[in-house]
Amino acid sequence: MRQRVVNASFPPQLMSAAPTNAALLSLAVFLWLAALAWLRPLSLPDEGRYVGVALEMLWSGNWLQPTLDTLPYFHKPPLFYWLTAASLGTFGINVWAARLGSLLAATACALSLYHFLWRWTGPARARAALLVLLTAPFFYGGAQFANMDMLVAACISGTILCAAHAVLGAQDTGPLSRPALAGAYALAALGLLAKGLIGIVIPAMVIGIWLVFLGRPWLILRLVWLPGVALFAGIGAPWFLLMQARYPGFFTYFFVHHHFERFAAQGFNNRQPFWFLVAAFAGLTLPWSPFLVGAARACAAEAAGRSRQVQVLMWIWLISTLVFFSIPNSKLIGYVMVALPPLGALAAEGLLHAARTPARARTWAMRAAAGAVAICATILVVADVREEARDNTRQLAAQLRPLLTS
Repeated sequence: MRQRVVNASFPPQLMSAAPTNAALLSLAVFLWLAALAWLRPLSLPDEGRYVGVALEMLWSGNWLQPTLDTLPYFHKPPLFYWLTAASLGTFGINVWAARLGSLLAATACALSLYHFLWRWTGPARARAALLVLLTAPFFYGGAQFANMDMLVAACISGTILCAAHAVLGAQDTGPLSRPALAGAYALAALGLLAKGLIGIVIPAMVIGIWLVFLGRPWLILRLVWLPGVALFAGIGAPWFLLMQARYPGFFTYFFVHHHFERFAAQGFNNRQPFWFLVAAFAGLTLPWSPFLVGAARACAAEAAGRSRQVQVLMWIWLISTLVFFSIPNSKLIGYVMVALPPLGALAAEGLLHAARTPARARTWAMRAAAGAVAICATILVVADVREEARDNTRQLAAQLRPLLTS
């Protein structure tokens, strides 16, 4: 019975696309995530601030140094600003173009998980995980929010999946996949440019714990690949070195203050109890998060093999990232967006395990997806009504639009 579920064609129609139909599937995923991205004005302060930095970059022609109100702005690295400035310059100054970077990052994140699971756990789990991820309210909302969180989540997810692909495809003493390793190092460098050191720390933590848990810790050293290190340095280091050369205190400000001091601070921003992110994450991923119970049972019952190794990876990824970001007193919910891909994979596993038959799995999945879509729509409507009631964002947008498009 278990084998029947794994091999089921689930779900039909859109989700039946195989990796060979990558272009069609990619377009469908992007269009779904972008469907309502143009309805709401940019929210204040976050979207307005980060898109404002990108606009200054576009208008000034200075693509190297982020500025806010013409002053250097080094709170975050430049990758999001580069993507957003390029989008605004290409498609015009509008909210859809401002959110395009996050939309593309979410599309890449969802598809990378889909193809990874298709390769190592089979089509049923890949399709189910894609359905879960695309309809999870947290993921859908993050895809339509113009800040760094979805971008860095996609970079970190890609790094983890590339490194895991290299490990799963190798014997203990055999060669690791060079393309997969190159992808991991390149994406880690982009993660560094997206939001800083977490682009390196989170993937290293997840893969390291996973390999120790699997009893293969020696592979950690084999993942240190000198051409990959050179690729990482070539992509990730130049901007930081140039900023330090221009501003001698840059390294201290960016790495010490905005990384270590903020992580250790008692009340830097949005002080919350330890359990806050876990509770918020569970609520924002309804109705899929309860399926994690079934995923735990499925992992316990799974025989040793590649599929179980992938399940263990997803559990370590989910738990370690939630714990890591729960340690500081300062907590922002966008930080744990990187835990969404493993949530998608595990919830799909729990659904297939609990349903037991292909027909029941399809029924449960469609009902849960419908509920998730209803939650997404409700959240968007409430957010839109709230912004309209505040009457600040829409007024500001109406006043600025003639100036921006002139």
